[in-house]
Amino acid sequence: MAIIYYFSTRQTADIIPETVPHFLFFKSLHLAEYAVLAILIFFALLKTKSTIIFSYLYALSDEIHQTLVPGRSGRFKDTFIDLIGILIGIIIIKNLVKIGKFKHYFV
Repeated sequence: MAIIYYFSTRQTADIIPETVPHFLFFKSLHLAEYAVLAILIFFALLKTKSTIIFSYLYALSDEIHQTLVPGRSGRFKDTFIDLIGILIGIIIIKNLVKIGKFKHYFV
């Protein structure tokens, strides 16, 4: 969460010009960071529904935070990309549990 917060305070305009690669790069970061967040929160809570809700609430708060950062804008539609990342994280965990990894967490 601290890493997401840190990157939300940085301006993105000077990193990569506004192009399709810019869009793909930053949206793929959203997917990856929220997948990792969901995995970590899942290990803390061990409940899928709570993990999704908590992670998505953090995504909403992150977009609100970005509206307060000069050079950034919070976009509600970005939270849906974050939600996809959260669901990817849940799918990863569920598949790891299914193949036997981390099974001891559910005994």
